[in-house]
Amino acid sequence: MKESSDIHITIQRIGRNKTKNSPQKLNQISPHDTIQKTSKLSDISTKIHFNEHLSSNQKHNSTTNRSLKIRNISSDRNDTITDHHKKSRNFEKKIKKKCSITRIISFTIITLLIGIAIAIILLAILFKSKKQITPNSGFIPVLRWNSTGITVAGVVNVFGNGSNQLNQPKDIIFLHPNIIYIADYGNHRVQKYELGNFSGVTVAGETNGLGGSLSNQLKNPSCIFIDSSNGIYVSDSGNNRVQYWSSGALTGFTMAGSPTGLFGNTNSTFNDPVGLARNETTGTLYIADFGNNRVMSYLFNASSGTFAAGSSMFGTGVTQLWKPAGLYFDTLSNSLVIANHNAGNIVRWILGESNWTLVAGDANGASGSNATLFKNPQQMTFDPMGNMYVVDKNNHRVQLFINGSKEGMTIAGVTNSAGSSATLLNTPYGIALDNQLNLYIADTYNHRIQKFLRY
Repeated sequence: MKESSDIHITIQRIGRNKTKNSPQKLNQISPHDTIQKTSKLSDISTKIHFNEHLSSNQKHNSTTNRSLKIRNISSDRNDTITDHHKKSRNFEKKIKKKCSITRIISFTIITLLIGIAIAIILLAILFKSKKQITPNSGFIPVLRWNSTGITVAGVVNVFGNGSNQLNQPKDIIFLHPNIIYIADYGNHRVQKYELGNFSGVTVAGETNGLGGSLSNQLKNPSCIFIDSSNGIYVSDSGNNRVQYWSSGALTGFTMAGSPTGLFGNTNSTFNDPVGLARNETTGTLYIADFGNNRVMSYLFNASSGTFAAGSSMFGTGVTQLWKPAGLYFDTLSNSLVIANHNAGNIVRWILGESNWTLVAGDANGASGSNATLFKNPQQMTFDPMGNMYVVDKNNHRVQLFINGSKEGMTIAGVTNSAGSSATLLNTPYGIALDNQLNLYIADTYNHRIQKFLRY
């Protein structure tokens, strides 16, 4: 536009100059000259307009190019930014993936370590438990008793028939919460004591200690059993019979054996019956026929019994018994646990079978005073955990056998040491446990009942 303006101004100036210099000649110009001049001016104007158009197009193209360049630059920048974001997101994904893998690995390792730690703890506990129930491994048993006994009935080393005296007590029954029944062998009676009261009450036999074979009398009762109605079964050993005394009754009646005291080896006679056990469900009474080396079973009011264990001959074989004494009926296995007195062992006889299996002691009848042997085991009982307590009569001690073990631990008395002090026993016969597992021992030749407190 500037160039066009300059040309236009130049033309105007030329025209003015010519007018000033030749005013008289203006009228002398011919039409032909005018046309030529006009044509020239037209050409000049056309050139000017063309140049202006060309300049305008160039400027427009320049602007368009700049715009395209800007767009390209912007596009490049956007692409660059997009690529950057993509790379950033990919990088974040990789980091997250790595973190996730790391977490999984860490969690797995921690879980394994915790599992190993728990396994080690459980193994340690198991090992410790095994040590605790392994005999002679130096363990301290969970069940412990004070080694000093407390006299709860009788007078030490003094026998008599007074209400506060006993004469060779041979069996004891504990009834919750605080009642004990005692087979007062030498006084031919059964005494009832309330713990804390040192005077007993006669509940079977004669109070004055006289023995006999009448229905109101007993002769050397050696074992007793109390049923759910507080009726008393008595092994009336000196009369070779078993008597039953209802609760509060003044006389008893013969439920097994000879009413007159005759001995024999038939199904209706005995030779020194001793141990008693009863199946409370069926009412069957089991009687250890000591002198006949057998165990007989009687239903209530039956006139004769049947063989339950043993044979016609004594011995140490698995089909034989030798002077069976104490009995225990095991409801779960429907079996009798028998103190096989002269064979020196404790055996289990499943009812209906023809032989026994060894529970403790020597299977061949050997006797001794170590942890696995007995000298004439007299009686046993069990606690709710299945642990067995054995009166080892002629070792003057009580042995505890942890369930399943054949090695015992002395928990009352001193092995092979008879005596009358508070820590000793003298030929004990009977045993009972209360609900706290305190021990009650019939300390027979000390004429007393000793209580050993569990702690």
